Amino acid sequence: MGDIIRLDKFLSFWIILYSIGYIFKIFPYNPIILLSIAIAFFIVSMIIILYYKNVKSFPLHFLIINFIKLPIFAIIYYQNKKITSYDILFTIYFIVLYIIYIELICDNIFCIYYNLIIYIINYDYGRTYSHIYPSIFMKN
Repeated sequence: MGDIIRLDKFLSFWIILYSIGYIFKIFPYNPIILLSIAIAFFIVSMIIILYYKNVKSFPLHFLIINFIKLPIFAIIYYQNKKITSYDILFTIYFIVLYIIYIELICDNIFCIYYNLIIYIINYDYGRTYSHIYPSIFMKN
């Protein structure tokens, strides 16, 4: 598993890339359900992180890296396109493809997200998602 969680291991990263492609009319299926899942996970994660907040936490960093989902969601939502059965089917395929990918690279979805949340709560534990230690958010 290693000490670094690469960006490709996060479902929300895939969702953001796909959503940007959808906004620019590269991809045909509406990602609003996927974005809703990503935002719901972000909200639940923030609640957990804030509940366990201590001097070695940096929830602001987590908030900043996840904030991009909100404007993308707003842009797609205000396009006011109906969700079709194909969009729902695509959402299921998208998530299954992600699960298969994570299994192929021999990692565990629950461990990835658990380690990320633990890392945000206390940067001495868990796995980081970057080689660059976010020193701007650190408290000495």
